[in-house]
Amino acid sequence: MPDLDSATYASHLEGWARRQPAAPALSAPGHRSMTFSEVSARAVALRGALAAWDIGRGDVVAWPVADRLESAAALAMVPACATLLPLPASLTVDAYARVLARTRAKAVVAPARGGHPIAEAARRHGIAQIAMVPQPGESAGAFALELAREGPSLRQAPWINPDVMYVSATSGTTGHPKLVPHAWRALWATARAMGERLGFGPRDASAHLTTLHLANGLRTAAQLSLLHGGSVVVLPEGDLDAFLRAVEAGEVTYTSSTFAIHREVLKRLEGRAPVARGRLRFLRVGSGRLDPDEMDRLEALFGVPVVTGLSTSETGTVAQQGLPPAPRVRGSVGTPVACEIRIADEHGASLPCGGIGEIQVRGPQVFGGYIDDPGLDAAAFVDGWFRSGDLGRFDEHGDLSVVGRLKETINRGGEKIAPLEIDAVLNAMPGVAEAATFGVPHPTLGEEVVAAVIRAPAATVDAGQLIAGVRAALGERRAPRRIWFVESLPRTGTGKVRRSALPDWVASRDAAPAEETPAARATPLEIAVAALWAAMLRTGRVDVHEDFFMLGGDSLRGAKLLDQVRSAFGVELSVQSLFGDANTIAGMARCIERARSAA
Repeated sequence: MPDLDSATYASHLEGWARRQPAAPALSAPGHRSMTFSEVSARAVALRGALAAWDIGRGDVVAWPVADRLESAAALAMVPACATLLPLPASLTVDAYARVLARTRAKAVVAPARGGHPIAEAARRHGIAQIAMVPQPGESAGAFALELAREGPSLRQAPWINPDVMYVSATSGTTGHPKLVPHAWRALWATARAMGERLGFGPRDASAHLTTLHLANGLRTAAQLSLLHGGSVVVLPEGDLDAFLRAVEAGEVTYTSSTFAIHREVLKRLEGRAPVARGRLRFLRVGSGRLDPDEMDRLEALFGVPVVTGLSTSETGTVAQQGLPPAPRVRGSVGTPVACEIRIADEHGASLPCGGIGEIQVRGPQVFGGYIDDPGLDAAAFVDGWFRSGDLGRFDEHGDLSVVGRLKETINRGGEKIAPLEIDAVLNAMPGVAEAATFGVPHPTLGEEVVAAVIRAPAATVDAGQLIAGVRAALGERRAPRRIWFVESLPRTGTGKVRRSALPDWVASRDAAPAEETPAARATPLEIAVAALWAAMLRTGRVDVHEDFFMLGGDSLRGAKLLDQVRSAFGVELSVQSLFGDANTIAGMARCIERARSAA
């Protein structure tokens, strides 16, 4: 295998071409494979063409991934010549223009057919335009480049570190994305360690189903196999039938796809016989998480291990589960990969095993800092550690579990609550297809815990059952005070739930709250209890089915309210009852009646 200490990416690629010239590097259904020898030769020719236009290492070339097969080939070849900026194909002119200006792109590559919005964005900034011309009669992904429009940008000097292979734009390219440079040595440090963990080699072939410009698609699904002398089978994005055909034909040995794609595979194959696995070695879940039972079902269908890990755009993969006979802990993301990981509290102190805090990373695969954002750099690093923004904990065996995002943590009266912990309990309950826990403002506690739930088909589970289940598993304080049943959840482009959008989402969808019992005329006892609630909460008319804590109550006011109940009605209710049966006016009235009957 080419040596890291003496290799650039270009020389690494050339090393594989010398070692196995006829081995396939890129393939696709209906196309002749592009061999390592051809990839290397085309990269050399591409380097010469770009050099003729004064473009080389240290220059940024933007490429909207409109043509999937040719774009996959570009991901393999362009970084041997210049720094590639892969972008979504569907941005607006303004969004492209902002990213091009911030990255000081020297050229953009657009489809030769014309009309792509990146061309207009390039004109605004005087950036040269290069036409990408597919060569359908050649091997998979073959293309030629033609200079379509010169620009003042061709006279600018190289500015980025020549070791940088890619720049990725993350976290919403329609706003102010984070621009992350990916250097060769950092990428190879991760790839080499992942090769040891998962046993990669020249016989491997990755089934590429994911979005090309995102980190999981760019690094794990594509580069990881190529860097170990394996091949990439480029399939239509998200085409599950093409994936299953490739598996059964023995054309792929692994895939690294988003949790959303794996979940769709489960839906597609539910109730069917196990898949003929061919040469498939394992499935890897990236860009999110599957529930443990979903991973078990995938294993049963494919007859291979299903593993997961933890990656960020800034670090690559930092934790990864191994393959059998290595132990795997369901719900964890494995152990560290070629790096140090610590769990830090809010003051930056390292926490012991079992403590929940921010996952912080340092090691050779950590990037050196963002492009064009020194303020973000200052916030991203502390004492040489990269702050991932994820919350996690280590168990006694060194396995890392992710329990949420720092920004998504619910602060309920000073207690920090991780939404994923509650999601896991809800998702394991019968009748729940998917749950997402989030916080809503509370006048005295700061935030209160609530959740949105998608019921499983034909399920009739109600909110009371779900809340009681969480209360039994995690205690009173972590149980949602309210649950909305919804048909869908807001998501990012990779399928992750946009938790920050949930409060507005449930309101805009006009989702029915879980307390769906039709309002009836209040009883005299309910009217009397309501008067105590209104006085304690300093509010007007209160619906008999509204939750005490959602109305602004807290433990202190709850204790005072129960004192008044004892004085007014002569019964003793526990503070715990406010978290259970007595959490509404109607429920408290029933508790009072039961207490009187038992007296």
